[in-house]
Amino acid sequence: MKRTSDPRPDHHPGDLLTLLQDSSDQRLIDARLRILVKAVEQSPVSIIVTDNKGIIEYVNPKFCRVTGYSLEEVLGKTPRILKGGLLSPEFYQELWQTILAGQEWHGVFNNRTKDGAMLWELASISPIRDEAGVVTHFVSVKEDFTEIKRLQDQMNNLAHHDQLTGLPNRTLFYDRIKNAQAQARRRKSGFALFYLDLDGFKAVNDTHGHEHGDLLLAAVAKRLAGCVRESDTVARIGGDEFTVLLPDLQEREAASGIAGSIIESLGQPFNCGDGSCRIGVSIGISFYPADGEDSEQIISNADKAMYRVKNGGRNAFGFWA
Repeated sequence: MKRTSDPRPDHHPGDLLTLLQDSSDQRLIDARLRILVKAVEQSPVSIIVTDNKGIIEYVNPKFCRVTGYSLEEVLGKTPRILKGGLLSPEFYQELWQTILAGQEWHGVFNNRTKDGAMLWELASISPIRDEAGVVTHFVSVKEDFTEIKRLQDQMNNLAHHDQLTGLPNRTLFYDRIKNAQAQARRRKSGFALFYLDLDGFKAVNDTHGHEHGDLLLAAVAKRLAGCVRESDTVARIGGDEFTVLLPDLQEREAASGIAGSIIESLGQPFNCGDGSCRIGVSIGISFYPADGEDSEQIISNADKAMYRVKNGGRNAFGFWA
């Protein structure tokens, strides 16, 4: 028995276009087209159709609800009106290279709604081809996951920051010092590390109670942050122990000046609820790479220098070497 070839080899059973073309009943075609329109209009995800230059020709109602823009406001414009400003030019270059090559692109957009609210969207962009295989349009399907992103950021913050003071915790501090070490190697530079332990904190905690002790630690954190640059890292690594990481600082004189400022700042009276209280601070200082070639050694040497200060009278600073 002779087999007849499929006159449409590029079509697959179940394709909407195939179903429409296979039907000789115009009423059935119209019914299926209405279903297609309803599926797009009632889609739970945002859909954008642009021409091959990125000019918007259609957006569905979900897009309008999510972004706050009406269909009339976006027609003739490009999706650039949504840009959130956090993604690099290289991100968009890679996107366009992919879709102009006729391939699908998948990724995450940082956008903003009409009223300026941050919007994170998981997106897929696919080329639409004509009968000759030429890309004429692009269709973008985007799912809003702003709330999921917020929860992810919140969990990440909890994992990497001290909840009492808001400072980086031990985990994040170790990550920062490793990054500083890698950067110093590339630049052939160095950095300073301060290891701090509060003097007299236990007495304040015992006298005024743990609640006031916690408030004191939070106040100490604010004063420490005010003594250093924005590029520096102040971390609480446990109890009343703090560290300060100072990238690109290698001079003892500069380190001495900052340490002196910290001692002066923390030496001012603190509000302890039912009166004022005073504490001091002992600071040990080490330098990379002069005092060690790995992060553990740098931290250990700063810690040892701090204990020498403790044993020598407290409320002062000292260098490892």
